[in-house]
Amino acid sequence: MPPPCLKFLNSVVLKVEDGKASVRFEPSAEMTNPFGLVQGGILAAMLDNVMGPAGFSAAEGKPFSTIQMSVTYQGAVKPGEIVVGEANVVKKGKTLMLVDGELFRESDRKLLARASAVNMFLNPD
Repeated sequence: MPPPCLKFLNSVVLKVEDGKASVRFEPSAEMTNPFGLVQGGILAAMLDNVMGPAGFSAAEGKPFSTIQMSVTYQGAVKPGEIVVGEANVVKKGKTLMLVDGELFRESDRKLLARASAVNMFLNPD
């Protein structure tokens, strides 16, 4: 923690504790699609990189990996617009952990995307 990809996403971890996390992202022009908007895969990476820290804070040191993630896009964002991600662990079992996340534009709190992820503990003992 934190993973190297957070640097590429121009991010700052704001809070990580008790199965919750918030991360601030500043998308750059290199992250855009042909329409000049931040590409959906980048938004998915942002979600993954806010849900991961939330899971990390609840995993009690156990390594885990995302085995499924579903993303629903709600709005667009331009480079330079600050994005805030928030995530929380919904349920943690012996082998699986469920985490939800959302991305908002910081300036107006417009919802940009939502995700749910299933994480598998690699050593569930």
